[in-house]
Amino acid sequence: MELRHLRYFVAVAEELHYGRAAQRLHVAQPGLSQQIKALERELGAELFARNRRGVALTGAGAALLPAARDVLARADAAADLVRRHGTGEAGRLTLSLTRSAPGGAVTDLVDGFRAAHPGVEVQLTSGFTVLHEQRLRERAIDAAIVRPPIDLRDDLAVLEIGDEPVVAAVRGDDPLARKRRLRTADVAGRPLVWWPREHGPGMWDRMLDQVFGEGVRPPVAHWEPEEERMLHAVAAGHGITFITEGKAGTLHVPGVVTRRFADPVPTVPIALAWHRGNRDPALLRLVAHARAMAAAGPRAHDA
Repeated sequence: MELRHLRYFVAVAEELHYGRAAQRLHVAQPGLSQQIKALERELGAELFARNRRGVALTGAGAALLPAARDVLARADAAADLVRRHGTGEAGRLTLSLTRSAPGGAVTDLVDGFRAAHPGVEVQLTSGFTVLHEQRLRERAIDAAIVRPPIDLRDDLAVLEIGDEPVVAAVRGDDPLARKRRLRTADVAGRPLVWWPREHGPGMWDRMLDQVFGEGVRPPVAHWEPEEERMLHAVAAGHGITFITEGKAGTLHVPGVVTRRFADPVPTVPIALAWHRGNRDPALLRLVAHARAMAAAGPRAHDA
């Protein structure tokens, strides 16, 4: 039994007239009659009782009609699902976020894409930039939020979607806490709490270049693996540190305050990265959404 036979049967059953059913299906009436007879022979039962005024469903035909409608509805739904996956309107993406960017442009990207493409399931994970590069090359994730510059080689692509101000984190009793805006001279020579460069060389270099000047690398007094522990080290008196303003807004360590810099404010970029060989339609839609968002410019966010 073919789906077209069921479509022909349903059309005749709903119209109860071969001529009107043929017009509805855009087929010739003799051919439609032959297909219905072939279906009846295959099923071994008459589906229609024919008379001068038209046709009427037999008991077998009445029994078949709801089942035929259900089969056709399921077939149409399956075909539509495949088409939507093929065009990227449906599917599943794994997007890994950098831990240093909890909101702002990243939230705009994820929330905006989910709203525009509700048929795409976006599974979120997190990690640091170097790990993202590795997982993208292994095709373990579809896309990642990274801190450029990254090692692109010939296989990764990156699109900047925004940037974030860098702020200084100091103890509440530090003289720097009494200043509204800081300058390089204020932080130069102060003990520095910092994080391992191998977690994100691009961001590591960019932050120090922006705060102290290109190529200037102050000695590190205390090392910690991530931002929250860095702030606890500041609270313990090991030195000062620098984090993104967005991340600072999510971390509240007693005894630590953050201060912005005077113009020119140091910033670090945030970007979407993906593997060039990944042609998943849903991923291509995510990239297109990110391009449109980047072209539209930054949105205002609450401080």
